[in-house]
Amino acid sequence: MQQMDDKEFLADLQAHFATVPFFQFLGARVVRLARGEAEVKLAMRPEYANTYGIGHGGVVAALVDMATGVALRTLQIFLVTIETSTNYFDKVALDTELTAAARVVFLGKRIANGSVEVRNREGALVAAGKTTFYVIGDARKQENGAQG
Repeated sequence: MQQMDDKEFLADLQAHFATVPFFQFLGARVVRLARGEAEVKLAMRPEYANTYGIGHGGVVAALVDMATGVALRTLQIFLVTIETSTNYFDKVALDTELTAAARVVFLGKRIANGSVEVRNREGALVAAGKTTFYVIGDARKQENGAQG
């Protein structure tokens, strides 16, 4: 099997996430990738409102999980979430777009960790989080056949 270079892999990875049903369902877009880093954007929608008419924390938590997972996938591994933690600092308006900038914090043989900052359109920090993952395989070896 021919091994891809990093640039080709990142381009393929970005195209892959455009086809992932949950990303499509939420309208999340991977807009920047580098080794160990990812930026994911999500335009808020009225359907994402909580009972107070602002963005539901579950949508933000999903964005935290998604962005950290994408950042770790740039290292050409397959993984599944063990735990996600999100801290909320400000309300999220339904007319904004969120940007989640994630980076890899730790990569071991079976455990990986990423962190993320979530900002609104004006650049204000609205949330931050971290996610721990279980590494299930090496994408370069296609150990488990998963596509992520």
